[in-house]
Amino acid sequence: MPDAPLDTLSMGMSDDLEAAVLEGATLVRLGTAIFGARQMP
Repeated sequence: MPDAPLDTLSMGMSDDLEAAVLEGATLVRLGTAIFGARQMP
C-alpha cells in the first residue's frame, strides 16, 4: 500500500519478526521473544 497515508505498519509477532521487518513493518509485537511462552492454566 505505497500510497496509503499511514505512519505505522504493524505486522507480525515474535515468530514472524524477520519477515515483518523485511516487509517494512514499523511495529512488531515481541512478547514471546522477551517473556517466553504463556503458561496456560
